[in-house]
Amino acid sequence: MKMILFSLLLVPALALGASVISSFDAPDTGITSLDWDGSNLWAVDGTTQYVYKLDPANGDVLSSFLITDQVVGQDPVPGGMAIVGGTIYTAMYAGTSYGMVYKYDTGGSYQGAFDMYC
Repeated sequence: MKMILFSLLLVPALALGASVISSFDAPDTGITSLDWDGSNLWAVDGTTQYVYKLDPANGDVLSSFLITDQVVGQDPVPGGMAIVGGTIYTAMYAGTSYGMVYKYDTGGSYQGAFDMYC
């Protein structure tokens, strides 16, 4: 089903002459998620645990901050992120038994967390 959906989306794009309009190198080697806040591109790295604010025109890093898990004894990695109303939500997980979502403002200040396992 996924391949069919992909094909249905790809064929019209190719027929309309869609092409890559720009590209740039990622700010780090383990980018696990990207999001757009309406003006800037944001990336989170699953290896270094940094969040990057990027200039969408050229990929320049405008700012960055380290996200860290607040629970002793876990070694989670960031696996996704979303930006809603100026708040960055970053999912941190370790295997299948531990997961938290951490909230930061766009300046990198910690705003809280909640458990993502019910």
